[in-house]
Amino acid sequence: MNKLYVGNLSPSVTVEDLKQLFGERKLPVADQVLLKSGYAFVDFPDQNWAIKAIETLSGKVELHGKVIEVDYSVPKKLR
Repeated sequence: MNKLYVGNLSPSVTVEDLKQLFGERKLPVADQVLLKSGYAFVDFPDQNWAIKAIETLSGKVELHGKVIEVDYSVPKKLR
């Protein structure tokens, strides 16, 4: 799995909103979406889909009035 960080989310965004956003762009998301306050982690089946999601969405798509950021998830110890 390739985990992506989705940031700059409005507090009103739901897991279903994220799944719909990816689905509308034909990006296959794994069932597991971890939503926190203002950000989320989303799993993709492989690196090619993860790259496509970053290129398609990051800084280009608005969700609930905020432009979202999408990038690779980096473990805390590596930041």
